[in-house]
Amino acid sequence: MDKVELPLEKLNEALDGGIKPGSNVLLLTDLVVNKAEFAGALTNFRIENGDQVLYYLNNKMPEYIEKKLDNVDEQVEIVDGFSATLDKDTDAEYRIDTNIQEERTEYVKEAEEKIKEGLDGKEKPTTVVDSLDPFVGQWDEIGDILKSLKPVSEETGSVNYFLLPNIGYDEEGEEVEKMKDAFDYVFHLKGLERSGLILKFIEIMEPDVKTRIPYDSTPTGLAMYVPKLLVTGPTNSGKTETVQTLSETSVSADEGGTTVALDNGQVSMKGVKADIFGTPGEKRFDWAMNFLGQSIFGSFIMVDSRDPNYERAKDIVDNLKDKEIPLIVLANFQNKEGALSPEEIEEEMGLETIPVDAKHGKNLEEALERLMEKILEQNNLNFE
Repeated sequence: MDKVELPLEKLNEALDGGIKPGSNVLLLTDLVVNKAEFAGALTNFRIENGDQVLYYLNNKMPEYIEKKLDNVDEQVEIVDGFSATLDKDTDAEYRIDTNIQEERTEYVKEAEEKIKEGLDGKEKPTTVVDSLDPFVGQWDEIGDILKSLKPVSEETGSVNYFLLPNIGYDEEGEEVEKMKDAFDYVFHLKGLERSGLILKFIEIMEPDVKTRIPYDSTPTGLAMYVPKLLVTGPTNSGKTETVQTLSETSVSADEGGTTVALDNGQVSMKGVKADIFGTPGEKRFDWAMNFLGQSIFGSFIMVDSRDPNYERAKDIVDNLKDKEIPLIVLANFQNKEGALSPEEIEEEMGLETIPVDAKHGKNLEEALERLMEKILEQNNLNFE
């Protein structure tokens, strides 16, 4: 049976195509990550792929999540495990009548039965349990639920996703080992806050696959996403053209062909999203680079291959080094007569250098992919 794809292609690549049907998947979420938003994006992705989704709630009313899901009437059925606890009525397809605060054991038993009933007869089913909050630390109960669902999951080929808040689990600790033993897959949804921005990324904890993938939720799934990338360099090196060529939409301000304010644009290509900013090349605008540098996750240093202006370029590099971000030199105007080779420029600059033609877009996508790779490879404070 074919594997079930996840919303991020890099995740599918790391897992040799995706998730095995019949699997239980744990999504351990840091507190800065909106797990309901992630669950909604994951659900919408499976809906887009034609799945019948069983969505289980135990800490919010069905109306809350119905607003976030596509095609609810035709492809989604709700298991309402919350209304009874509040003594409220519900229109959900499946209602758990037991109050979890009064009869926990009976509640767990009824939840298992409702989920199995909901899966029965489904084609391409997916189950999303959008919060294991009431079961935090209760590994015997969680284990019982998983064992009970396993036979019907394997029979129907369903994948069951469970979201659990990370309340400070030690990644090398006993609790995490219990998670790995209990679930077929464990993904850690992490969040790094930097100067008011949150970089969200996914690590695979089970199976043992070394990967870190930054992401953002979209209406129908997920995309690789970095909040801020910088394009900087000496005057007239092609920064504005680079931002405009890479971006779906961009805004620039110039006087007589020289940028006098920040360029900015939104990049979306090959499953990669990023907000990208270009700074003016004149030294008097270094304040902008200093300001942006506090929340930038990677930077291109543009140089004109015909006249790299090494003194200014190196000054900019020195200014960015204390930001501890990956840097790549883009050797622009490689199509012009008199251009130095990227190897010559790399030797002088001491940084990885990629030859580009910013005006026509040559090698810019490849450069963006390489910068993303360097961001993922980096093991400094940006990811620790």
